[in-house]
Amino acid sequence: MSGYSKDYHDYVIRDGKLIGEFEAMYRHSEGVPWRQDEQQKWVDVRLTAEMLRDLAPFEEIHDLGCGLGYYLALLRNSLGDTQTRAFGYDVSPTACAKAAGLFPQFSFTTLDLTADSTGVTAPDLPARRLFVIRGTLWYVFPKLANVVDLIRAMMGAGDRLLVVQNFPPLERPFVGKDVLPDHHALIGHFARRFTPVRHLWYQDSVKTANDNWFIGLFSTGQR
Repeated sequence: MSGYSKDYHDYVIRDGKLIGEFEAMYRHSEGVPWRQDEQQKWVDVRLTAEMLRDLAPFEEIHDLGCGLGYYLALLRNSLGDTQTRAFGYDVSPTACAKAAGLFPQFSFTTLDLTADSTGVTAPDLPARRLFVIRGTLWYVFPKLANVVDLIRAMMGAGDRLLVVQNFPPLERPFVGKDVLPDHHALIGHFARRFTPVRHLWYQDSVKTANDNWFIGLFSTGQR
C-alpha cells in the first residue's frame, strides 16, 4: 500500500488475507470504521438487549476490542444503570485516546487480546461484571486459543462473557473459515474455558453481507 489509504477496509482484510493494522487504521482512515456510531438499531444490538434483560443491571461492563467506544455506551444504556462502571480495551492506542475523548466517563486501556495470559489475574471483587467481545474474532482468529485464555484470566468467578460475532454466508469462502466455519465451532472454542449459558443464532438467507449473527452468553462458574 503506497502512502496511507483513507479506506479503513484496507487496514483490516485485503486480497483475501488478514492485515490487522488497526493502529494505522485509526490514525489514517477517514470516517468512523464499521459505522460504529450508527449501531443502535442493528439487529444484534436489539437482540442482545432482549436476551440479557433479565440479568441486568450489571455493575461493570468490559468491552474487549472496544474501538471508539460507541458499542460500550449502547451496552451501558441497555444493560447498566447510572452507577454502572464501563471499561473499554483495544489494541490501538489511538482508538483508546479517541474513545476517551468521546466518552470521558468511561475508562479505556490498550490491550492485545492475542497476548499470552501469563501473569494476568482478575480482581477479587464482588461485582456483577459483564465482559463482551463483539465482531472481533475475524481479526484474532489465528491466535484464538490465546484470546480465550486471556479473557478467562481477566474474569473472576461468577462473571459473564457475552460473545457477539457476525458471520458471512456460511456456504461461501471467507477469511478465518478454517478456524470458525460456523457458530457451533465458535461455541466449541469458548466452551474449552467457559460454560455456555444461552445463545441465539440469527441467519439471514436474503442478504449477502456479513449479517448472520451469533449472540452467546458464557459463564466462568458460580461465585
